[in-house]
Amino acid sequence: MNQIRKNNSVARVLIIGLLLVLNGSLIAQKNFMEIAQMKDKKWDNFRKGSDYYISQLMLIDGLIDVGLLKEENTPNPKDIGVLTFQLWDESTWKSSKAGGWVYYEKNFISEDGSNMISNRIMEEILPKIRAKYTSAGFNLMEPDEFITNEEQKKIYFNGPSRVELSGILKFFSNGLLNRLQGNSNGGTGSVSADGYAFYPVTAKTVSMDFKSPSNIGLITEELGLDASLLIAVRVSIEKGGRSLVFRGFEMAVVTTIDDEKDKEYSGRIGAKLMNMYRDGLTMSASYFQMDPIMLADLERKTGNVEKWYLDGVDLVAERMTDDVIFGMKKFINRDKSRK
Repeated sequence: MNQIRKNNSVARVLIIGLLLVLNGSLIAQKNFMEIAQMKDKKWDNFRKGSDYYISQLMLIDGLIDVGLLKEENTPNPKDIGVLTFQLWDESTWKSSKAGGWVYYEKNFISEDGSNMISNRIMEEILPKIRAKYTSAGFNLMEPDEFITNEEQKKIYFNGPSRVELSGILKFFSNGLLNRLQGNSNGGTGSVSADGYAFYPVTAKTVSMDFKSPSNIGLITEELGLDASLLIAVRVSIEKGGRSLVFRGFEMAVVTTIDDEKDKEYSGRIGAKLMNMYRDGLTMSASYFQMDPIMLADLERKTGNVEKWYLDGVDLVAERMTDDVIFGMKKFINRDKSRK
């Protein structure tokens, strides 16, 4: 009997140890430095959107062909606004293989927590992103720089309510975006960094959709900008509230279109789409999602950050920015080659 009890105790210890190992392995697969230092071929397979500009250039060709855009007026943005820098709290949802959304009403990051995390990450990466854009000949501005009057302020902060998704994306967003923005019971969801509005789209969204880029293009034009940069960081709380983990990074640039506003297009095929494309297009996008890696240790009861793991996050942001600028230049030069 004692031997049986002993064996059971050993088995329990082994099971607990295995669970701890498995739990740890889910969190510590990579760190930011490893991502930043990936070899080019591995990086190209890791992140998505590298040749997105090619399909968008075909839409530019289409606008020219139907007389809605002149060749000399194809997009060549100089003034680019960071339209939103936001945290997407994936503690609030999971997606099944069938594509349905299942909501979890626990581990939500509070509004104050989302704001604090966004600000901390912003401090690390925005200077590097801005330096890259400046070096490439673009003028990158934050909202407090491009909003110069009350009318622009109203346009900017009311802008999210004007952004619509199309088709299946709209269907999936009905509950998800409400929860992410705290408009439903069960959690406050995600917010943006200080001074930023939460726009309900990410790089992946605007690269899969045609309606939201047109909305953002019009808002961008009304703000006096040539293009808008969208930045999103995906995170979640794990280990029963003791760990904040990083799950993905997304960037995209949506450009305005200097179309022939006095011309109407009423072609029998694709008229609705053409009239959306003429308002704005996503000229470049780069994004990735991955198994979670540690972002911060949390004090379980208070949610306070005990330790950050941000070494290399600025280098990942630089590499992402290089990709986005590469796509922008291809788009500007109407170059459909992949390299």
